[in-house]
Amino acid sequence: MNTKKIIIPVILALVVVIIAPYALHPAEAHILKNFAPHVSVKIGWDSEPPLVGDTNKIYVYLYNGTDDTAPPIAGNGLDNMTITIQYGGQTKKLSFDASDDTPGLYSSAVIPTQLGTYNTIIQGTINGVSIPATTYPMQEVEAKDKYNFP
Repeated sequence: MNTKKIIIPVILALVVVIIAPYALHPAEAHILKNFAPHVSVKIGWDSEPPLVGDTNKIYVYLYNGTDDTAPPIAGNGLDNMTITIQYGGQTKKLSFDASDDTPGLYSSAVIPTQLGTYNTIIQGTINGVSIPATTYPMQEVEAKDKYNFP
């Protein structure tokens, strides 16, 4: 039996198994970004997938640390922030309310009226940390037809 015929496919299979988790990235519904020295902001849609014409919310989570296990920044964390939603060349300033139930969670109602990708742009100050203009690409807004039944 020729061992070269067996070893080469086994090595190739191992390489694929080892590399695949690093090469394949699932779509991130909520994106977390860190701002030095100790603020993290995570943004995403409330209802996913977002559907054109449906009322949805943009969720903003604030953390006093570098990940989403850090203590939340509750209450007035967005008081010195400007947050806009962008589609194509159009932008709209959003107004956020702090959650009564989840510390560090803020939400703003939005009705996406077009299919495609929206961006959320943040800028300002959180807990004395300067936040430069930062863009969060949101999960793509889809057509209801894809999910309608019957």
